[in-house]
Amino acid sequence: MALEHVHTRDLAEAIETVGQVYCEHELSLDRRARGIDTTLDVSGSAQQPIVRLRYGATVNVDAGSFPDLYLNMRCTNGSGRVRQGSREASWHPGVTVPVSANMGTDFGFGTEFSQATIKADKQKLESLCSAWLGHQLPETLRFELRPFSATLERTWSSTLDLLDSTAAAPLPPLAEAALQEFVLTLLLEGHPHNYSDELARRAERVSSRLVRRAESFMKEHAHEPLTVADVARELGVSVPGLQVGFQSCRNYTPTAFLRSVRLHRARQGLLDADAGTTVTDVAIRNGFFHLGRFSAHYKSCFAESPMQTLARRRAAAGRFNPLLE
Repeated sequence: MALEHVHTRDLAEAIETVGQVYCEHELSLDRRARGIDTTLDVSGSAQQPIVRLRYGATVNVDAGSFPDLYLNMRCTNGSGRVRQGSREASWHPGVTVPVSANMGTDFGFGTEFSQATIKADKQKLESLCSAWLGHQLPETLRFELRPFSATLERTWSSTLDLLDSTAAAPLPPLAEAALQEFVLTLLLEGHPHNYSDELARRAERVSSRLVRRAESFMKEHAHEPLTVADVARELGVSVPGLQVGFQSCRNYTPTAFLRSVRLHRARQGLLDADAGTTVTDVAIRNGFFHLGRFSAHYKSCFAESPMQTLARRRAAAGRFNPLLE
């Protein structure tokens, strides 16, 4: 999604612009407010955009049934509150509250309130939850309307920084799929929702035969934007069951196996590198969007850093230049 920036003091324009990003809604100013001074920025991918919004006035927003929206709203300044049904939560700086789809929803934002919100793709979020459970969701996924825990909040803050760093240019499909599933997994594992208890029970171990099938499938499709949830769907099992099966039969996770396959692909890419190849190029092409973690995993696997592999390749090819990279 290309960066969109809007700044307006016109109430009707603010309602129309925010409605295009979120949904149709009714917005009313506090009776003491003199006017509105709205700033809206949208960045990131179409599937997982980051929305930054500040109304610059005390406002109330009636979002109706909140159709098909999952918003993870982090307060960066000021204060606010949200109500869904009989539940209510409030914001202050550094607090994130997940707001779930298809519920009557209204907000109240103070004059200084500003937000940094990740919009989660409803279809992908519910599809991931369904894959973990091993069956279709009988009802809409709904998160508890309360702030993230301190632990999740710290991770979420770092995730926002990471998403910001990748917003300037589109990621390759493998890296985009991995990053999107990482964010959705944080939500499903880190914050309570109406399927949390069932997910905790869905850890039946799959057979060693299915583990071998999973390994073969991951090897064959590692070059595609494949996730562990995709593997579970292909085999017709739940993600927790697949995880327990791998731990029991292999003493490692399916995520670790897929990462190992891609690390070996990345190593081959570095060993075959030409003069213009960089570590960043190879990492992102093979689904590693966090370069620090890629380097750490790579060194643990091959006892040398990606840069050392690339340097050896350049030296062997007679093209080594320590100023490159």
